[in-house]
Amino acid sequence: MKNIFIAVLLVFCFIAIAHADTGTSLDISRYILSGRTLGMGGAYTGLSDDGEGIFTNPSGLAKIEFPQMMGFTRKIFLEETTYLLYGWAAPTKYGTFGIGYSSARVGESYPTSRDPGTNRIIINPSLEAINNENSVLLVSYSRVLPWKNIQAGGNLKFFNSSISGGGQLDRATAMSLDLSASYKPLNYLNLGINLQNIIGNSMSWKNTSENLGGYNKIGLAFNLFGNSTLEAFIKNNQKAIVCLDYDMPRNVLNGSNLLHLGAEYEPFKFLSLRAGLNQESGGTGITLGLGLKNNAFRFDYAYYQRPGAFGDNPHYFSLSYVGERIVTYDKKFKRLESGIKFISPKDRSITTKDKILVNAEAKGKIVSDKKTIYTVPLIESTSEVVEIFEFENLSDVRQNGYPINKTGTVEFEASLNFGRNAISISGNIKDTYVSSEARVLRIKPFGDIQEDYWAFEPVALNAVLGLIRGYPDDTFKPEKGTTRAELTALLVRTLNIDQAKLEQAGKAEKFKDVLPNSWFTTFVNAGADLGLVTGYPNNTFKPNAVLSRAEGVAVLARFAGLEEKAGIAFNDLKEGFWANKHINPAKEIGMLKYLEGKDFEAAKQFSRAEAAEVLYRTPQIQTSVNEFWDRGIVGSISTTTAASSESITGATTSESR
Repeated sequence: MKNIFIAVLLVFCFIAIAHADTGTSLDISRYILSGRTLGMGGAYTGLSDDGEGIFTNPSGLAKIEFPQMMGFTRKIFLEETTYLLYGWAAPTKYGTFGIGYSSARVGESYPTSRDPGTNRIIINPSLEAINNENSVLLVSYSRVLPWKNIQAGGNLKFFNSSISGGGQLDRATAMSLDLSASYKPLNYLNLGINLQNIIGNSMSWKNTSENLGGYNKIGLAFNLFGNSTLEAFIKNNQKAIVCLDYDMPRNVLNGSNLLHLGAEYEPFKFLSLRAGLNQESGGTGITLGLGLKNNAFRFDYAYYQRPGAFGDNPHYFSLSYVGERIVTYDKKFKRLESGIKFISPKDRSITTKDKILVNAEAKGKIVSDKKTIYTVPLIESTSEVVEIFEFENLSDVRQNGYPINKTGTVEFEASLNFGRNAISISGNIKDTYVSSEARVLRIKPFGDIQEDYWAFEPVALNAVLGLIRGYPDDTFKPEKGTTRAELTALLVRTLNIDQAKLEQAGKAEKFKDVLPNSWFTTFVNAGADLGLVTGYPNNTFKPNAVLSRAEGVAVLARFAGLEEKAGIAFNDLKEGFWANKHINPAKEIGMLKYLEGKDFEAAKQFSRAEAAEVLYRTPQIQTSVNEFWDRGIVGSISTTTAASSESITGATTSESR
């Protein structure tokens, strides 16, 4: 009983120390801590990654992802003394805000005296019971600073102390400020500092006033194990953290430098084991702890014996909400479709060969909706739905209707006819028939253009569409400059004009230098009739004049119906150049892909290969190309679209003089 009396007396003095003549007052928020912190020997300044950080180092809260809540309450010493601790913090786009409350209260503690007959300590009912309360309210804020890996935070603290009974009645209040910072110099190391009550006024009682004591706390947290080297020194499925704190007193009764060492080991996601070494002014003690986590909640236990606090209950329990994003999935079947993939040849391939090796993945595709649900218990639940694909080998695989007795990856040789060929692969997935095809064009090439030539595709497709022709010796002469007559013929062919009308146009004599027996007479006269071209004032056309690149691009930009747009599309073009208004929109829609990363070189001859390439990229020709690949149809460009260009050849030439 004597020991209990001494313990109660010590606690009472500890809580009501503001009345002592030491000139210092107690900050109760330093001494009442959660089960996790106590289990690690009080070493938490460098960690502070949950709601407890409000009391140990508020800057550590700047990077929390979820709201944090924690608290505990306990009674000791004949249940006369009550400890309360609550903390809450929430991240926002403006930083992390938090509120904490810590209090210690001694209620209805009756004075005692010694019984002279038995020499035992007994309660003296003739004296009034004594009540004492010491509490701190903390308003916290922290945020990540613009500098790399630095966080700052602070607490505005409101103190309240009162004593009543035993003929005493008094109360004192005060305000102070904690300032803290955290710095992460390495992925696995975090440093923290917390200057407690660095700025504040004194506690004012009736007959005295006392300064608020505090500690300058520095600490580190070393992540030994973790999921990746981005967060820990050693990559491991388990986690381990070692923490060290060093406290330097400032205006603290019997204050001395104190050391705290702690460790936390997480062998499983739901279990944490803790141990520490706690140094206080009364001595040094070993601490132990246990944490159990279930989704977003954590239960913490600590064995924490305060040296010198005789009769204290060393068992501490606390409950925390630490937040967690729980991810669950739901899958719903939608449909079956073809998952056949042609490795070679690619769809829309062009070749000069009569046979081609086909390599493909003969698979079916199972299409489902995958719903991902993100739940933060008690806070929010969101979800997103995306299509996912699963593949299975087809059964009864066929090539153009003929069985090939293979599945999965298939390989075979297919014969090609001149023109468009459709190589089809089909099969069944879960009794559903699916098929896919690769379209291959076999052409008879010009003698001077090989399959690896840069303009092979546009020349081939324009020839198939009947827009360009070669020379009698079966050559195309791709590098030869394009003449006015050749480009006019190219544009007239896109219109697919009735042959009778072309023949009629060929009989006319419109220009002095366009003779009736010339190959281009029909096209030049038809182009003039349609308003595509005009001649010169002396009634000549100059059919053999070679166009510059600027002239050719301007002609085809107008043919495509592109709206003129100012700007400089290439580095070598100058402000005010007459063709800029045509070159700029042509580049924007992809008609000049072959010049990407190069200078434009406006005065350079506009070659026949270039003419084929730029025409091929116009929207009108791309429509015809798509019709050909999709249905094998050789389409045409409407006369309305083409004729909307005002005398394009003649106008361009006159502008370039």
